Amino acid sequence: MRRNAVIALGALSLILCINVTSASPASNDAEKFIRAIGNKTLSSLKEKGISEQERVKRFKELLEEAFDLPRIARFTLGRYWRVATNKEKEEFVELFKKFVIQAYANRFQELSGRSFSVIKARGISTTQALVMTEILVPQKPAIRVNWRVRSKNHVHKITDVVVEGISMSVTQRDEFVSVIRQRGGKVEGLIRALRKKTTSN
Repeated sequence: MRRNAVIALGALSLILCINVTSASPASNDAEKFIRAIGNKTLSSLKEKGISEQERVKRFKELLEEAFDLPRIARFTLGRYWRVATNKEKEEFVELFKKFVIQAYANRFQELSGRSFSVIKARGISTTQALVMTEILVPQKPAIRVNWRVRSKNHVHKITDVVVEGISMSVTQRDEFVSVIRQRGGKVEGLIRALRKKTTSN
């Protein structure tokens, strides 16, 4: 699961060949958004000699530009978002961002040189589209990755990544909810765990 999640987050850097079919205007916008972010990331990966600190900084900027991290954070908290205090919500969102950056930044460079193909894109609501893609790995079966993109006021953000039929947001929500339940049903228990994880590595 962790390998698939890494591949999914890094797929933005792998847009080397694009094949788009039967897309609506809304889904065309979503596909163009994915393409633009991918080209930007690909250029960053090709650059040699950047420091570890600069690489993490660029990865953080990419995530914040491409992903709706606050919305994803709220989703991963599940029903506990409604019972969390405002202070807990604010801290959880910030810790979630740190958690994602810390989990994937060090593996970002490993994905350089792969190829990425858009199969098709389609609208799923007035504000959301699904961009269906494949990641092509030499001598291995292609990996299906679907990107859910939300558009509002001409601003596009990724809200979920589905790898081989498995939603990364749903998977993370299940893990977080399990931690909360193990800690007496308190959101603070998850926050303490995230504090420890994001400061110990």
